[in-house]
Amino acid sequence: MKYLIIGASAAGLATAESIRKTDAGGEITIITKEAYLPYSRPSISYYLKGKVEEKNMFLRKASYYKENRINIITDTNVTKIDRENKVVKAGRKEFPYDKLCLATGSKPFIPPMKNVEGGKNALTFLDLAATKEVKKAAKADTRAVVIGAGLIGMKAAEGLTKICASVDVVELAPRVLPSILDEKSAKSVKAHLEANGIKFHLENTVVEAKTKNNLITHVVLKNGKILPCDLLILAVGVRPETALAEKAGLEVNRGIITDPETMQTGDESIYAAGDCTVSVDMLDGSKKIIALWPNAVQQGTVAGSQMAGGSLTTGGTYSVNAIDFYGLRICTCGLINAKGKQYSDKIKTDGNAYKRLVFEGNKLVGFVLINASVNAGIYTKLISEGTDLSTLEGNIMDDPSLFMFSKEVRTEKLTGGVAL
Repeated sequence: MKYLIIGASAAGLATAESIRKTDAGGEITIITKEAYLPYSRPSISYYLKGKVEEKNMFLRKASYYKENRINIITDTNVTKIDRENKVVKAGRKEFPYDKLCLATGSKPFIPPMKNVEGGKNALTFLDLAATKEVKKAAKADTRAVVIGAGLIGMKAAEGLTKICASVDVVELAPRVLPSILDEKSAKSVKAHLEANGIKFHLENTVVEAKTKNNLITHVVLKNGKILPCDLLILAVGVRPETALAEKAGLEVNRGIITDPETMQTGDESIYAAGDCTVSVDMLDGSKKIIALWPNAVQQGTVAGSQMAGGSLTTGGTYSVNAIDFYGLRICTCGLINAKGKQYSDKIKTDGNAYKRLVFEGNKLVGFVLINASVNAGIYTKLISEGTDLSTLEGNIMDDPSLFMFSKEVRTEKLTGGVAL
């Protein structure tokens, strides 16, 4: 059996490893357009800050792939999938497959801005190659501007404050980290970020760049303000990389459409996993892109199992984030910006700690924890299992513990039958 995987990040590697666990003898090939073996994408901000060396970013040693007979082809851009003949084309080369997985990930979304395209100092911050360019360009006297106050933009901004003279962040939304924070928590996080040297321009955007010799020198904001700019980071957001799937005639609607349980596309020989796919949020049934590392690993693991004749299924998914900025720990999960009469929330603050729990009826469906992540995994378990909160003991707004559960639940579900 010939297994072919396009993409070598979280989903691609998980797919290969899952195949090998299920099929000890199959031929596994991973093709990636990047020049590197699989590495930790979340580590690129730590690489920028100088806290992680490149050699320590790789997910497996090079010898691992040889030992497990996983062939990785780097620096190779796949241009076409020939479904009829079951081959993938990369330039003049062809790679046959019996089962194929698309783990193509996502690409930066760059909105139209006058004079920005082609600027030598306008860079993205999504992969190791781009981060190397940012690290090379950032100097002690650099005035950096980051477009986008989402997760990618804020990690770039954090890293740049360790290097650059100034860092301005421009964000169209009215708050920082709009995808993972509610309005109230965003205010305290913004204040923390400002105290560490970041200046924000919210409800704003860059409309034009001033250039000299193909280098951006200033950016003009929507409100007319002009910011000096020696380095422009484009971190507005990402979009699923679906071009190959679309050209091959697979169903795409924002992302690649798959069976949410098996990750199989409409072609029984082709699967997809990770940021390029559409996920079904188990908490509200909505279809969305959940571009998170754990989700990519889960989907890749399932895709690999199914491709090799195994029976693993996803079992549902939802958004989970754990991130820190200058020592401020932020954990979010589930439906944190849910709208509708069926949802309610409770908030608890204590000094610089903030806790917001979101409920649907008598079930927990989301949380925002800032410097309050003690035993956050228990909250996550309550969400994933849809636990009836009336069966718990004590106040759920306190730090959660196993003893919130009845003795029977503690014994049977949480300790494998060993009484606490």
